[in-house]
Amino acid sequence: MACWSCQAAGSAHDRCPSCGALQPAPAGEDLFAVLGVPRGFAQDPAELERRFRDRARAFHPDRFARASGRERRIALERSARVNEAHRRLGSPRQRAAYLLEVLAAGDEPQPCRPDVSEARAVHDPELLEEQLAVRERIEVARAAGDAEELSRLADGLSGRLAAIDGGLGELLVGAAPPPEARRAASRLLGEARLLERALEAARG
Repeated sequence: MACWSCQAAGSAHDRCPSCGALQPAPAGEDLFAVLGVPRGFAQDPAELERRFRDRARAFHPDRFARASGRERRIALERSARVNEAHRRLGSPRQRAAYLLEVLAAGDEPQPCRPDVSEARAVHDPELLEEQLAVRERIEVARAAGDAEELSRLADGLSGRLAAIDGGLGELLVGAAPPPEARRAASRLLGEARLLERALEAARG
């Protein structure tokens, strides 16, 4: 890729080795690549945080306050992308959802792709009925001012979310988990969304 500023060839770095100009992000760069970590669900939180801080410093707009207009725009774009990577990859469930999105957009034949929409819609009648009952208990406890019951309900929901995080780790192994594992992970994410809304209500 040629440098946009001096047209030097081979500027596949953050900065052009010839003129030092900040370069745009590579085309098709995913959020794992933004932070420079391997694509996959399993991540070391401390390493993610370290990579985020390093990349955030490298692209912080204040470092480019006296640069050209184009370089300032590139810094803003890359800084925003680093912040997005930190937000989405720092949370296990958001990381799992993003990984499924990346994999679903890959080059696999369509029939093998998991239905990522399952992460947004839950079709299990028993689970939906159970969550409706939990929400009713939350409303009753809140109306009665029963802080102890609300705390118990919140603890139970938090425990189930922690179990889902563990389940995602067991399913999403490596950079390209098999389609069956992706579908199961997508269903877990759908369940997690229900639990997160109930937990927010219990803590609200």
